[in-house]
Amino acid sequence: MRGLLDLNGRLVARGATLLGLPPLSFDVDGAIGALVVDDNGVHAQRKVAESGPVVELDVGAFSDLMGDVVSAFGLGMAGRVVVRRGVLTDFVSWEPVLRALIDGRAVYEPGTIDFRDADGAELDLRQSFSVFDPTERPGHFLEETGFLHLRSVFTDEEMQAVSHELDAAVGAARRDDGSSWWARTEDAGWYACRILGFNQKSTTLRDLLTSDRFTAIGRFTDDAFVQRDPEVGDSAEGLWKKIGVVEGPSDVSWHKDCSMGGHSRGCSSLVVGISLTDADSTSGELGVVAGSRRANVQMLGLHPTLDLPRLALPTRRGDVLVHCSCTLHMSRPPVSAERRVVYTGFELAPRPGEVVEHVDPAEARRRRAGLGDTSRLVAPEGDRAEHFKLETTS
Repeated sequence: MRGLLDLNGRLVARGATLLGLPPLSFDVDGAIGALVVDDNGVHAQRKVAESGPVVELDVGAFSDLMGDVVSAFGLGMAGRVVVRRGVLTDFVSWEPVLRALIDGRAVYEPGTIDFRDADGAELDLRQSFSVFDPTERPGHFLEETGFLHLRSVFTDEEMQAVSHELDAAVGAARRDDGSSWWARTEDAGWYACRILGFNQKSTTLRDLLTSDRFTAIGRFTDDAFVQRDPEVGDSAEGLWKKIGVVEGPSDVSWHKDCSMGGHSRGCSSLVVGISLTDADSTSGELGVVAGSRRANVQMLGLHPTLDLPRLALPTRRGDVLVHCSCTLHMSRPPVSAERRVVYTGFELAPRPGEVVEHVDPAEARRRRAGLGDTSRLVAPEGDRAEHFKLETTS
């Protein structure tokens, strides 16, 4: 760690100061250390700091944290870390600073990101596009903002057909099937709110995912994207957001999809949401923090100093929303009408010589199913107004 501090100590000290963080102490299989920031910079010491969180973990977990295999939050959700002093949130708050230490990526400072069109003028963040637009227009917008709204990609009839197939998949789901996530409403009880591997249960969806209208999304930028294969594995998930969910992974406040870890290994992939229903401020619309994919910020919640625009993205049935996997986003709780959406996407192709972990499809399904139990819970009632607040609407 001392070598990393020699390289990136200034970034660590600056980031910890910006975020107002206390020291962070580690107990790694009995080896004690701490990162302490003071007026003279950042220091590593071989004793527990006088204040701040103290976390206990084994060598394997510490190695995974340093290698960005898993994040601080991911360690906590997997039960691989014990917070001996403080709470898990105190540890998670250090994540941007740890990334600065390891990756040399500065913690975001207010005012350092702006948005420009291809001619250098101020970019209109309220734009939407067609899949038939020249690729450089939506591509540039996606690169600048980290999200993209595509209008009328699919027809009402196509969306209705997929929605009927989602009904059938939900009806066949069982709590212990390992293929679904479940949420509870106070009135109707538990229901399957997310169907994993929905592409295998919807012939209409598979046809749409191989259409030119959809595959064009992967060609908007000059990145080498590979589409998740509609015919193989769990390449799409069907979501059903009911009104009045009180428990379970339905109403998700601000997060990045890399919040469990692996940003430097897998971002930015493209997450693509296909709107089976309309969505607005009272029916489960998505919200994004524009530019957050370009910023080293906390991956859960919003820091008080974050000055990037929060945008609501209302959609009509058949619209498609694209966001980068490291774009901060959330979905509002529906209060007037339910929301249905299918999520799928594109991954960055491996670079020459890159080692890619092969995960057995059954193991990938098991890991994904487990997230429905631990990592995506409804925000506490007292915090809901702030958790789902959007300052700007489109």
